[in-house]
Amino acid sequence: MQLFNLSNYSQWFGSIIVMLVCVFYYKERPIYIRMLGVFGITSIVFQGFQRLSDFFFNSKGLNEIGDAYVFFEGILLPLVFYYAVQNPIYRRWIIGGIFLYVIIYGCAFLFFNEYFYSIIRGARDLLMILLSISYFVYLMRTLPEEDLLKFPMFWINTAALIFFSGTFILSYLMDYIMAVMRDQFVHFWTFRNFFRFAFCLVLAYAGWLNLKTIRATQRLN
Repeated sequence: MQLFNLSNYSQWFGSIIVMLVCVFYYKERPIYIRMLGVFGITSIVFQGFQRLSDFFFNSKGLNEIGDAYVFFEGILLPLVFYYAVQNPIYRRWIIGGIFLYVIIYGCAFLFFNEYFYSIIRGARDLLMILLSISYFVYLMRTLPEEDLLKFPMFWINTAALIFFSGTFILSYLMDYIMAVMRDQFVHFWTFRNFFRFAFCLVLAYAGWLNLKTIRATQRLN
């Protein structure tokens, strides 16, 4: 349990790093980096609510808070991709994916409550996987930077693809794990939390790359 608690705080700390890196020179940042900062702030707020629920209310409402956060994550992260591209067709696909996810979320809540936990997380992961793969295709066709390793969106997309591909099966089978493998659940979720911490570090690195470019531009001016 100590390792599990450490993993919870590690992902919270990761969200704080993302937020801090993205708020510096906020007005000068491109919109997709600002949206990444909003994502970090949202993560901090919801994880804070979960800690309050755990400490003061005996974890009452803990799952509901997590489910609400998944809803916002399924909207905010695709918007990062939306603002990172100018292609109108790709943007329409992103908006369509967001609306489809909202519909799936609502249907799962109304008609499939028994599997709600897995459906909304599996659908979110699948949406992000598809967006990441399609963005790599877009990136290879447009090549916005000569050195992609210095392009923030390359790292954001890579982090999203690796993280959500890695957690997709876990999300999809979560209801089964909670019901049948309850004793092992804490091990699965501990791994997932540390994995998310690494995901946040890569997002923060992408924000830092953009910050580095802005500061270098200001020195030249």
